[in-house]
Amino acid sequence: MGITAGGLIILLALSGGLPEVMWLGDQGILGSAASEAMGGTAFADDSPQSVLLNPAMASLLPEGFSAGITGTLALDIEKRTRRVYDSFGGVVGESEHGFNQNFHPLPGGVAAAWVQGNLAIATGWRATSTFGYEYSRVMNDGDYVKVAEETLDFTGILNDFGLSVAWTQWNSFSFGAGGSFVTGTRSMDHRIDYVDPTATDLENEVETDISGLVARGSAMVDLGRVTLSAGIEQPVSWKVEVDTVEIDLTLPMTARAGLRYLPGNRLMSLFVADFWWANTSSVEIDDVEAAMTNSWGFGAGVENTLPGNTIGRVGFEYDSSPIVGALDRMKFTTGLGWVMDDLAVDAAISFSPVRWDQYQVDGLPSFTTGDSLVIESSRTAFTLGVAKTF
Repeated sequence: MGITAGGLIILLALSGGLPEVMWLGDQGILGSAASEAMGGTAFADDSPQSVLLNPAMASLLPEGFSAGITGTLALDIEKRTRRVYDSFGGVVGESEHGFNQNFHPLPGGVAAAWVQGNLAIATGWRATSTFGYEYSRVMNDGDYVKVAEETLDFTGILNDFGLSVAWTQWNSFSFGAGGSFVTGTRSMDHRIDYVDPTATDLENEVETDISGLVARGSAMVDLGRVTLSAGIEQPVSWKVEVDTVEIDLTLPMTARAGLRYLPGNRLMSLFVADFWWANTSSVEIDDVEAAMTNSWGFGAGVENTLPGNTIGRVGFEYDSSPIVGALDRMKFTTGLGWVMDDLAVDAAISFSPVRWDQYQVDGLPSFTTGDSLVIESSRTAFTLGVAKTF
């Protein structure tokens, strides 16, 4: 989920308890396309984009100037199915309650780095969260007669402008520090249009501005075939402004750890893994606890170099939800990379499914006690990245 996404906990209250993908936003590309292909292991990645998340990793970048850029196309599918009961309470079948399919481009990020001797500096921009959700359904009465149409749209982006500095000592130890200025907007448009012309239609639009700072620090030890890193990130002075009303956020610290392992085989294999933990139970909205639980996640992946300088990658990622276990998410990833002298082109494909019964999460749209709605959603994303060393 990431600390920047966790910073949007406030939107839970503003959206009536909608699923995380709507009020937290979709986590953006935190690192390169290569790390996305290996389970989203950005903290263990040595690209110009990833070192904005793990400053100490900048010491692994090649000498001189390097730059990278990424972008993503995503297909979101959400199916809502309602169970139909007879007069005795038995299930007699299922009916489709809603089907939504959204295809949209997502910005990734662009970063540049400079390494000279023991000093490394990186700066760049990343879209750490995006808000892109469309929901629509036909509202029926008890006799399945159409009474209204409901639509819900979210748009927006959370931008992270970051800087990282790393220093290498004794050829094995690296220490890094960095920070980001985070700013973005989020728009919500909720409408209910009734068939009955005498009924009053519902229209609710909310514009939200988000801003804050994130401080980061990390350390890395390079043991040759094994590289270990660990770090923390802490948000500072986060604020959300809704219709001229400013709200202060107290956001949690996130601890991260990363691993890189080169076994030294003929395939030039690389194993990577990272882990994060956040005390999201401490989130407060204007000094009021948000009633979250602590959250955590991990990613792992491997790459092998094939003939023709083609690199094959595969990985897996798991993120727990601070709301309820039914909203935990997992992601399956794969991808290819091509190296041409100082130019590298990487592509990644990921698939993330999630399924829950509506009664497991209070406050969802049109929720009623005992509702039997089942939600199945998935995201299929294609990420492309280009990196060059000058």
